[in-house]
Amino acid sequence: MNLDINLIRHGSDAEVRLNGFINAGNAPEVERILTDVATRFDSVTLDMEKLEYVSSAGLRTFRQAYAILRKKGGVLYAKNASKAVIEVFEITGFLRLFTFL
Repeated sequence: MNLDINLIRHGSDAEVRLNGFINAGNAPEVERILTDVATRFDSVTLDMEKLEYVSSAGLRTFRQAYAILRKKGGVLYAKNASKAVIEVFEITGFLRLFTFL
């Protein structure tokens, strides 16, 4: 896995720090983790400061977390995303999934 994921709990909210790459090789594990976090917490903040790359498989993991949170009235936040990552979100229409901090 070319990605480190750290979870920080803030009561009923969670922050997930992503460090590295999300690609087809590690996306299933990322999806499992984000699905679990989205299920357990009211809101999830993805700290993307050290996220260098997101493939289309990685984008699906974010969409899945968004769907789980939205269904229960939660919010998917994002912070510290690089210009390159934001550009990918913009091009693919995924920008609307996030509330940016």
